[in-house]
Amino acid sequence: MSEGKQYLLDKTLETWKGKRVALAVSSEHSFTGILEGFDEEVILLKDVVDIVGNKAKALIVKIDDLNWIMLL
Repeated sequence: MSEGKQYLLDKTLETWKGKRVALAVSSEHSFTGILEGFDEEVILLKDVVDIVGNKAKALIVKIDDLNWIMLL
């Protein structure tokens, strides 16, 4: 990822911290949760729910595996 795009991602995710987001992983799985934190490699969500309603306390996703992420 180019430096400019990484900066935009970091800036956007920083403003979304603590808010509910939805994301798609490898175009097969969708999740919603509260954005807890992130770094250059992973995103951490808490209070996670998947597309069929399964719940989890937390989820770590590699940024390279994300197809999209949106603020809810």
